[in-house]
Amino acid sequence: MRILSLLLTLLLCAGALDAQERISRGDRAKMRETRETMKQLQLDLATLNQMRGTYPENLKALVDDKLREALPKDAWGREFAYQLSTEHGFKLTSWGADGKAGGDGGNRDIVWTSQGELRELSSEEKAEQAARLEEQRFQASRLVARKRMVQVGAELVNHRRDKGAWPRSLDDCKRGGNAGEDAAVNRCFTDPWGKPFGLKLLPHENFAIICWGLDGKEDGTGRDADFVITERDVRAEHYRPRDEYWGWRGAYYSGDWRVQNLAEDVQRFKEKNGKLPAELSELTRGGQAPDGGVAPPVRNALPRDSWGNDYVYVKLSDDEFYIVGLGKDGIEGGVKDNADVIFPKPGTEMGAVADYDDWEGEVMVEPEPETDDNEALAVVAREYMLDIIDKLNAHKAEKGAYPASLDEIKDAFVGKLVPADPWENAFSYALVKDAEGNVTGFTLTCLGSDGAEGGEGHAADITLNQDSEVVIKEE
Repeated sequence: MRILSLLLTLLLCAGALDAQERISRGDRAKMRETRETMKQLQLDLATLNQMRGTYPENLKALVDDKLREALPKDAWGREFAYQLSTEHGFKLTSWGADGKAGGDGGNRDIVWTSQGELRELSSEEKAEQAARLEEQRFQASRLVARKRMVQVGAELVNHRRDKGAWPRSLDDCKRGGNAGEDAAVNRCFTDPWGKPFGLKLLPHENFAIICWGLDGKEDGTGRDADFVITERDVRAEHYRPRDEYWGWRGAYYSGDWRVQNLAEDVQRFKEKNGKLPAELSELTRGGQAPDGGVAPPVRNALPRDSWGNDYVYVKLSDDEFYIVGLGKDGIEGGVKDNADVIFPKPGTEMGAVADYDDWEGEVMVEPEPETDDNEALAVVAREYMLDIIDKLNAHKAEKGAYPASLDEIKDAFVGKLVPADPWENAFSYALVKDAEGNVTGFTLTCLGSDGAEGGEGHAADITLNQDSEVVIKEE
């Protein structure tokens, strides 16, 4: 009885969730239309922000400044709610199908900000997001530490070459000059958590520079674990061919120009506002300039890397920061797709990053963004599927049962051929049966852009049923 009761409870809960998430085909179309309208309003508001130096108090300003002849409404014919936001610049809201705050499925609110659509998170999701950001910053800080250790190792090798002997301590390798580059190099002698690196001289004219981990103490596990850089690492990293030097030049030529571009924008933010931003999101918001005026935002939106990951901002002081890309795997270390990138190079001055070809650190020209046709094709795939579902339901209405295969409804299509998905793969069709073997419905599946099970984004599987509702979501 207890097992039966548990199964019944699970079924009821599943039914409740199913009812909450059910979205009619009409509401899905209206949600897409509303999002597109809000995206265009976001661009108009960004233009007005650039013109005025701040976002307007109300949407009517778009008409007053002749950016629009009239204000649009959402796809349900209702006016958008609009308010300024300290965190997001502004919040633009459609109340969904029911025109009321809150709700699920088609009634869910759609909220748009200066950074795109805002997904309201639960307290658990916010905690997960905060933990993920903290881990990203720790991984990025480890990369900063490792790159600083390589710079210190280069100073150690120079000391050995100039003096004929290894130093007694790393302090003996610090530079004594007053130039900005000397100060930048000397900052590398401490880790991102403010602890000095250690030095151990090893047999065979080798050495180890040690980072003591987050706790700054010998030994430890997890974040407190120690790690080292040896002479071999220094020679492989610091003295590599100049076109691959330190990864940032390699990143420039391989197309990941965003790390330097973001770093330049952070520096530009400081020039306009008199201080470094606390978070990268501040680049998309205006602020108060040192002269008391209004400082417009530096960017309209923040970029992501080639795998959709956020870049990490490591701020060590009021004057020192790094932009880090952690590669496809999102953790420090790795090669090829998992290789990390960092800018500026530790040991150099921001704004005066030297290049052996006398490159003066000018702002990179941002190339035209590549359009991702797969995103649009994913929308097309759903529309194909809804058309197939309409014909499957029509077959049942006429014949009294769903067909055993899609081939049975091919005559209903142009050319008497069931269409493939936009990536030329066949849709997967399966009948759903109850415990007694009776057919209760069906599922129709598209395997996404990769043509394989699983995946994320446009590669994620799309599975619809006879009610035209999503029953399997992206992970």
